[in-house]
Amino acid sequence: MITQRIKKQYRVAIFIESTRVYSRELIRGIAQYNRENLNWNIEFTPRGLNELFPRWIKDWQGDGILARINNKRLFRILLRKNIPVIDLRRSFTFPQIPQIGTDDQTAITILYEFFRNRGFQRFAFIGLPEHRHPPMDIRRATCRKMITESKQIFSEFEIDLEGLDATPTQGIRKLTQWLKKLPQHTAIISCNDDIALQVLNLCRQIDRVVPHDLAVAGIGNDDCLCELAMPTLTSVDLNPKRIGYEAAEMLQKMMSSHFSPPPVTFIKPNFIVSRMSTNIIATEDPMVNQALQLIGERSCHGLQVKDVLRHVRRSRMTVENRFKVLFGHTIFQEILNVRLQRVKELLSTTDLTIKEIAILSGFSYSEHLMRVFHERFGQTMNEFRKSYRNKS
Repeated sequence: MITQRIKKQYRVAIFIESTRVYSRELIRGIAQYNRENLNWNIEFTPRGLNELFPRWIKDWQGDGILARINNKRLFRILLRKNIPVIDLRRSFTFPQIPQIGTDDQTAITILYEFFRNRGFQRFAFIGLPEHRHPPMDIRRATCRKMITESKQIFSEFEIDLEGLDATPTQGIRKLTQWLKKLPQHTAIISCNDDIALQVLNLCRQIDRVVPHDLAVAGIGNDDCLCELAMPTLTSVDLNPKRIGYEAAEMLQKMMSSHFSPPPVTFIKPNFIVSRMSTNIIATEDPMVNQALQLIGERSCHGLQVKDVLRHVRRSRMTVENRFKVLFGHTIFQEILNVRLQRVKELLSTTDLTIKEIAILSGFSYSEHLMRVFHERFGQTMNEFRKSYRNKS
C-alpha cells in the first residue's frame, strides 16, 4: 500500500491593505503561490493601509507573516511574535525583518528611455518631500542623476499630499506656478500615479495641453486611476503580483528551512503601459518628428530604413546624422527598439507562440528574433516570459 505524504500545514497571517490595485495584486500573487503549494492556512482581514490592525494579531499564534508595515507600532508587535516576517512596503529600515519590493531604479530607467526615444530633452520630476518614503527617494535620486549626467534640462517639484489637505490653496498655487513655467515639450515623471493624476487635473485647469505642451507619466499602473485620468495616464507596471508570489516563496523557505534572505530583495517592473498622456513625439526637428512618427506606426509592419528616407525626402547621411546626435543610435536601431518593445509586451501579456510574436512584431524569421532578443537582453524569450509573466 502506497501512503501519500501529507504536507505540513503552516499558519500564515497577511497584513496587506485591500483598498488599492497594487496591494490587491500582491495578495493575488500570494494566493497563486498558496494554490500551487496547498500548505498554508491564511489569516486575513480586509483593511486600509492606515486602519488599525486587527485585534486578533496580539494573541495569534502562527508560523509566518507577510505585511505592509506602515508604522513602528505594528513592527514592534510583529517582531515580538518571534516568527519569520517579511515587509512588502519598505517605509522603514528594519534590520530584523527582510523586505521585498519593486526595483525603483529600473522603473525610472524605463520611463526615461521611453521619453528619450520619443525625442524629449527636457525632463521634470514631481514627488513627495524627501525622507517621507524611501522608495520615492530612490525614484527621485535616480531620475536626477540620470538626467543631469545626460546634460539635459531638469526640474523638480515636491508635493506634500498631507499638507494639501490642510492648506490646499497654497499647495495647489505653488504646483500651478511650477507647471506654468515648464517649457513646452517637457516630460514629467511622477513618483506615483496619484500625484500624476493631480498634475493632469491641474494642467486642464490652466490650459496646458497634455501631451502637446507637457507629457505626463506615472509609476504603478493603477488601471483605475490611469483610465480615470483625462487624458488617460501612461504608467510603469511594477509587477506587484510577482512581488507577492516571490514574498510568499521566500517566507516558505524561512518557515521550513531557517533560510536567511538578503535584507532587501528587488523585483524588476514589467513594462511601461503607454496611454494618451504621452502620445506625442517631441523634437524641434520636423524631419525627425516625421521619421519617428512613421517608425512608431509602421515598425512592426515590415518598415525598412529606405521607407523612412522616402517618407522624409532626405538623404540617408542627413537623417542618420540627426538620429545619432539626438538619440545616439541609427534609424535601424530605432526601428529595432520599437519591434523589441512590442515583443516584450506580447511575451508578457499573451500566450502567443514565438513564431506568432515574430510575425506581429515585424521579424521575418523567428530564429532571427530569438537571436536578436538574446543579444539585447541577455536571456531567451522563454526565460523572459517565465520571469516576467508566469509569476506576474
